[in-house]
Amino acid sequence: MRDRKVALRYAQALLNVAVERDLVEALQESFNGLLAATAQHPDLRIFMQSPQVPTQEKKALIRKVFEGKVEDVLLHYLELLLDKGRLMHLRDIHEEFETLVERHQGFRRAMVVTAVPLAEDQAQELHDKLATLTGSKIILDKKVDPSVIGGVCVTLGDQILDGTLRTGLNDLHSVLEKAPL
Repeated sequence: MRDRKVALRYAQALLNVAVERDLVEALQESFNGLLAATAQHPDLRIFMQSPQVPTQEKKALIRKVFEGKVEDVLLHYLELLLDKGRLMHLRDIHEEFETLVERHQGFRRAMVVTAVPLAEDQAQELHDKLATLTGSKIILDKKVDPSVIGGVCVTLGDQILDGTLRTGLNDLHSVLEKAPL
């Protein structure tokens, strides 16, 4: 179950502590490692999310498995998530945390959809134009969708710059439908 508000609230709290203690990169690395470990060991994730296992046993296991391998702040954070019954949101919290860290570091993600893969020089040119336009460091996420027919659609936060042939044809179709004969 995804609850973006909960994930965002907990991710923001973790980022605030990370910034305050100058641990942003270290916490990001530890958090990534922790999720990789839970992905490699599904039994660990099942154990941690089981309602039959007492919280104290879960905390003891977290300490045993992760102490000395991740930041102490992250260990306390996991214990907080256990106490609040929010550990099931860990992946969503991580996703939101990654986004907040990128934003904190001055990055913005741009989803670029094209009909065919962008050539490296085209991708670099688009990257540079978006960086100039926004004044931010840009991370391009490229996606190929043959249904766009041609052109490019860029989604940058809540802005959509749609220069696809499909959209142009749809707009032309709407205009022609409304034209008096």
